[in-house]
Amino acid sequence: MREEGYISPRQAAVLLWFAILPTAILFLPSLLALRAHQDAWLAVIVATLAAGGTALAVYLLAQRFPHYTLFQYCELILGRVAGKGVALVFVLAFFLLNATVIREFSEFLATAVMPETPCLFFSLSLMAVGVYAARNGLEVIARCTDFIMPLLVAFIVIILLFATPEMTVRNLFPVMEYGPRPVLGGALVTWSFLGQVIIMAAYGAFVNSPRALGLSLVTGLAGIVFFLGLMTMGIIFAFGPFEASRLIFAGYTLARVVSLGQFFERIEVLFLAIWVAGVFIKITLNLYVTALGLASVIGLKEYRPLVAPLGALNVVISIISYKNLSEVRHDLLMVEPGWTLTWQLLLPALLLVVAWLRGKRRTGS
Repeated sequence: MREEGYISPRQAAVLLWFAILPTAILFLPSLLALRAHQDAWLAVIVATLAAGGTALAVYLLAQRFPHYTLFQYCELILGRVAGKGVALVFVLAFFLLNATVIREFSEFLATAVMPETPCLFFSLSLMAVGVYAARNGLEVIARCTDFIMPLLVAFIVIILLFATPEMTVRNLFPVMEYGPRPVLGGALVTWSFLGQVIIMAAYGAFVNSPRALGLSLVTGLAGIVFFLGLMTMGIIFAFGPFEASRLIFAGYTLARVVSLGQFFERIEVLFLAIWVAGVFIKITLNLYVTALGLASVIGLKEYRPLVAPLGALNVVISIISYKNLSEVRHDLLMVEPGWTLTWQLLLPALLLVVAWLRGKRRTGS
């Protein structure tokens, strides 16, 4: 099956930003401070190396199978039965990832903004819009980012600049006080976010210049790491590692401390608006990829009939999978690192090795 529209390499890179950054800048810094303390920024660097391995596998597979999605070339590499089985694992992984993101979104709004409103209201509201956007295709999702992306970048820069008076460089020292083990633990937690670069394998087939996919991966991952590293260091500078580890929504808290004189305050409202828009792109993209993959596995020519049922099921799973925000954080700390390592690194590496050993390659569409 095929998507009608195509996107540019620049749009592919920007979509990658939105596949990772919105939830990472809100949840990850406090988890990193809990694991790696003041060396949280080092954990981001270490995790980037592992994410680079996934990005390399995605690029090499895309060059061997241009215009084929991740779900399609699983079958080309492993055969019909095994290929569909592995493709179904990827579909399930993207589905569960989206359910987690939906719960993160609703828990944040219900905890920090509107505590009297049930999580289900936020989940259904966002998913209704996400279903509409996903049914319109990848090109429409990519065009939405053209408006949101400059706002997201500008706001991150504004937060970091105007929070500077609250920052203290000594909070970053001593470096490696507790040895390498906390850094590696923090890197595993970070990996569960950065490893989501695998999503490029699902929509990279629709980039209008397949040879430029490598540049999209490099610029996308570099931008993610740059801004995630800046936000993590800014939070450590402002609050210190121990206070940062107790903050549930560290990025939102950093926005709340911004103050310039008596006239530039309370900008967390703007943070909220831009963050919601970013999470909308992430949830919509994950939903699109899940529907696309499932349609490929079961042999449908059209993915759109699957979007609404999958969206509804996503909301249900997001509600029943976690009892509260503490369980979400526990999942991000203890479960996701091992699970994501399997499907975001080991499986793509396996596909690449098997394709090379069996000499599998396609040049047509």
